[in-house]
Amino acid sequence: MLAKPCPTELTALINPDRGLEGQRDLFCIHYDDCLDEAVKQAWNSWCCTRCELAGHALEPAAGIDDYAQQRRAV
Repeated sequence: MLAKPCPTELTALINPDRGLEGQRDLFCIHYDDCLDEAVKQAWNSWCCTRCELAGHALEPAAGIDDYAQQRRAV
């Protein structure tokens, strides 16, 4: 059976000054699905730390700016 993305609700917002490392896996191919789930559930914040897929993301071939432009369009 394949693992499914599993975001975890956070009660407090993530402090952007501390960065997202260890909180959200921005390069995960399931990031958009987890973000959609968090919005559907009306969570204030969420993280990837308990997800079985955390740490298995692909690094962007180009820079972060190019990667951001390649995200899916809805």
